[in-house]
Amino acid sequence: MLQKILKISLWVLFAVTAVLVIMFYWKVVPLSDELAQMEHGVTNTILGWAFALFLICAVAAVVFPVVEFIKQLKDNPKSALKTIIMIAAIAIVIVIAYAFARGDMDSICETLVKTNESELKWSDCGLITLYISLAISVLAVIYAEAAKKIN
Repeated sequence: MLQKILKISLWVLFAVTAVLVIMFYWKVVPLSDELAQMEHGVTNTILGWAFALFLICAVAAVVFPVVEFIKQLKDNPKSALKTIIMIAAIAIVIVIAYAFARGDMDSICETLVKTNESELKWSDCGLITLYISLAISVLAVIYAEAAKKIN
């Protein structure tokens, strides 16, 4: 039953998106005086729909893992403990990246971008987290290949 509901809702979302795309490209909107107003109205509608789809995805990305974790906690506590350890490891990487982030404003940044040191520190933190994650991924691939060759 749940699969049927999910399938129907997926097709409804697809149909609404297809109608909006047709409206955008073929300008199928009520007649008005100015073409610019029509395009603006269709664009706003599509942007609103895109934002709604983004919110649905964001909520699903948060809710479903939490539900699975709770199920896992009941069924297999050891596996749930591994998940908690991995989340803690990610948090440690983010804390390390934040500690290394400078967040100082360069002279070019002061003239081109209106921002503050906190925003710069968090953007530096995101970049350093990306670099650390990339390095860990490369090392994991090298380790996996080396372990295969040894065995």
